[in-house]
This record gives sequence, C-alpha cells and structure tokens, in this order.
Amino acid sequence: MTQTICVTLVDIPGSAQSAVYGVIDLFQAANRILSEMQPAPEVLFEIVRWQAGEAAALDDASALPTLVIVPPILEGQAYLEPQPNLCAQLANWHKRGAVVSSACAGSFLLAQAGMLAGRRVTTHWQLEGAFRRAYPDVELDTDALLLADSDIVTAGGVMAWMDLGLHLIGRYVPPTVVQALGRFLLVDTGARQQSYYRCFRPVLDHSDKAILRVQHQIHRDCAHPLSVEDMASIANLTARTLMRRFHRATGLRPAEYLQQQRVQKARELLENTATTVELVAWQVGYADVSAFRRMFHKQTGLTPSQHRDRFCAQYVDG
Repeated sequence: MTQTICVTLVDIPGSAQSAVYGVIDLFQAANRILSEMQPAPEVLFEIVRWQAGEAAALDDASALPTLVIVPPILEGQAYLEPQPNLCAQLANWHKRGAVVSSACAGSFLLAQAGMLAGRRVTTHWQLEGAFRRAYPDVELDTDALLLADSDIVTAGGVMAWMDLGLHLIGRYVPPTVVQALGRFLLVDTGARQQSYYRCFRPVLDHSDKAILRVQHQIHRDCAHPLSVEDMASIANLTARTLMRRFHRATGLRPAEYLQQQRVQKARELLENTATTVELVAWQVGYADVSAFRRMFHKQTGLTPSQHRDRFCAQYVDG
C-alpha cells in the first residue's frame, strides 16, 4: 500500500516564487521517478501550498502535514516582523509530529516560533548578524549549508531549497531514487557547505573612527605584516583598548579580521587569475604556503585548488 507523505509549503509574503514553484516541481518529479522505478511505489508525495494568513486549522487532524517547508524570503522583511499566527501554526504542526524545515531567512520564523532553542541551525551567511542579534541563544553555524535533526531541518542559501528538498525526499526513498532525481534535474546530490560560497563582509558602519582607520589599512595592504601593536599605533590606542574596541566594532579579533581579509583576497585571485597557489599565498601575506592552505581550508571548507576548480574551471593550477 502506498504511503502518502503530505508536504505543506508555507507561502509567506515576499517568498521567493522560484523556490515555491521549484519545491512543487521537485516533489512532483520525485513522484514521477518513483512511479517509473517502482511498479507499486511505497511512498508518494502530496504537495499543499498554504498561504500565510489563511485560517489556521490548528485542531484539524486531517490537515496535519508530515513535512512543513518555509521557503526563502527575498522581498521585504516579513522574517524580521512579528508573525504570531504563522508561528503558532508552525509550532502546532511541530508539536503534533510534523518535521518543520526552512531555507534561508525562513529560519527566523522557526526561531520566532520558539522551535530552535538548544539547536544548531543555519541561515544565509549574509543574515548572520541579524540572526545573532535577534536570537542570541540559538547556536548558529552559517558555514553549514544544511543542518538536520529528526524533527527540524534548516538550510542556508537562497537556492538551498533544492538541497533541503532532496534531503527531505531522501528520508522516505532509497538513495538510488535521489540519485536518479539528481541526474534528471542535472543537480549535484553530494554534500556541500555554505562556506564554499560565503564572502568576507566587514562591518564598517560602527562609527568608531579609530578602528575604521585600522580596517582601511588592512584593506589597503593585507599582505603586509601587521601586529596588534602596529594596529594600536594606527588607532592611537593601547593594544588592550584596541583589542576590546575592535571586537566590539567588528565582531572579530584583529588577527581574525586580517586572516578573513587575506582569504577573501586569495579567493578573488584564484577565481580571476591564473596565478599559482604558491604565488597567491605570497601575494596575500603568507610566506608559508602550507599555513596558507590550512587557513584557506579552515575558512572555506575547500583547498585553494578545489576552490579554483569549482569557481573558475578555466584556470589550471601551475
């Protein structure tokens, strides 16, 4: 007997419609492949599009979904605004046994619904600051593209709805079906990390002029050796005061900030030039190429050569 998996897609004002329709297409494609691969499919997915603002069927057992998906939000800031009715619906579905998931900014609504306390979750890396300010007690990992518990799943980027959908489908079908779905859609079903794609976005609007002078110096010449004492001299501060004010202004310690800037510069060189990895390391301030490779992998999840192969295939490492 075929089991029906009810998937409720929450359509919030400002939702990325490419994701809304893409999720529907993804689950429908999964149904088609299941029907082709199995004479009598063990499971099929039923997709329901639920408009935020519709009357919430909080106590209707027949309306209980198996999976709930909150898509990315691209227009407006509904994810930052109070959404009591929507969050009550999400919390109720979860309390009654649904797996609740989100992509990109959708994680804000799961947090607002009180569902992420004590969880390790992700959201889009550009929203990291806003999420941490709004929900400081939630453990956030914006390097991860997808983080899954049995009952809660969060995905990071705007297009991570695809990774999220494949993960949820994979909970109910054999790996061969997921692989066939990936071949049909021409998408990679292997594991990825959001850290592959994130860029260093320094905080510059903090109004601390002394710290901003240090930041500008780092941006001008990140390859030049720059100690905490050098930075303190530029800022006309003691080293201890610099450390405290720098972290308060930027969220990073000075050495972390310098390393982030160097790796960002290295990314740009790897993507846009044919410069060897060894020379890239030297150009961004590393005399030891092994240390550069370790730091690059730590921040991005890829080796420098892997980064070049993924994002700039026309260049060959010499």
